[in-house]
Amino acid sequence: MIYDNRQSLVHLRWRWGMVATIYTAGLLLGYGFLRQQWQSGRETQWLSVAAAAMIIQLSIFWWALHLNHRPAEANLFPFLGYGNMMTLTRGLCAALLAGFLFTPRPTAVLAWVPAILYTLERLLDYFDGYVARITGQETKLGAILDMEFDGLGFLIAILLCIQYGQLPIWYLVLGLARQLFVAGLWLRQRWQKPIYPLPPSTNGRLIAGFQTSFVSVVLWPVLSPQITLLACYLFAIPLLYSFGRDWLVVSGILDADSHAYQTGRTAIKQFFEGWLPVFTRVVGALIAVQILWRVWGEAPLLNGSALLQEFFLLWVVAVLMVFLGVIGRIGALALVALACVEIGVTGLQWTANGLLLVCAIIVLHLGTGRFALWQPEERILRLKIGAR
Repeated sequence: MIYDNRQSLVHLRWRWGMVATIYTAGLLLGYGFLRQQWQSGRETQWLSVAAAAMIIQLSIFWWALHLNHRPAEANLFPFLGYGNMMTLTRGLCAALLAGFLFTPRPTAVLAWVPAILYTLERLLDYFDGYVARITGQETKLGAILDMEFDGLGFLIAILLCIQYGQLPIWYLVLGLARQLFVAGLWLRQRWQKPIYPLPPSTNGRLIAGFQTSFVSVVLWPVLSPQITLLACYLFAIPLLYSFGRDWLVVSGILDADSHAYQTGRTAIKQFFEGWLPVFTRVVGALIAVQILWRVWGEAPLLNGSALLQEFFLLWVVAVLMVFLGVIGRIGALALVALACVEIGVTGLQWTANGLLLVCAIIVLHLGTGRFALWQPEERILRLKIGAR
């Protein structure tokens, strides 16, 4: 259907006003709720910071309204579509999350609010693109909102994790990685230097997904800094490597089409995605068996709790999944939980639960590699859902 672009833009500006009204109402409701909980004046500071984040997001939204059309067309949609509405809901979650910056960490039930807000934002991010694709409403506006809201939400979440002592201050570099990358491209354009195209890859999207999921989990008020400060290195390395390689390619230092690059890339992939996971699967499974064997020796504890028995059985199955390479990433996720529980109970032991955490996170990131029996999760993780 063909729409009149000028009329469509008028309709979109009205919809922008409706979204701004909903955002404002959401912030005022949050302010009223926190005023009842805190009664200390902190709620005013929360509202100020949340409002600043809201203004940034609404400004981006207003600027990009004229791009509410399909990438290959110029016909402007007069409506936002379900996918864009989900993305805008993510923006509201990020604004509410931003309010907790520069205030003491909430306690009791309120301690879960930042974690719930960012986890909800991540879940919506997984599905908003899918909804846009299956409804035939993929637009440049949606792509810009998705990218900008991703970056802002990720930065806010990292700042909160640093503020709560769950991540080191240097992790802020990762929160600003995309902004620094874009600024670098802008400077190259301004200096009239060439920008070379990046080769197609599914790893960047996968690494970014793991990174944001990790940060959302770090916000949960159940993990100690002892665990998160160890895990952050394992999640930081792939993202730094991804951005570093991309910068070397776009700046022309690496020629993505050269034989040397292709040969080196193949060798690196064979090691990190082929052989390293085999080693970590075996080592991680052996350590997990050792931990579970010790727990089994504490039979009275297991016999006294049906819940502990169920978790014990779950972890036994997870060990087999990782060792055999059967949906190994899911099994690795369960072993990450086992390592975290073990560290919480007995403290960090580098040759036991600490090494198990390292091995499980490596398998979670890289997959099960060679000699894996069944890896259906690889296709799910690397492909956009709903993409044709």
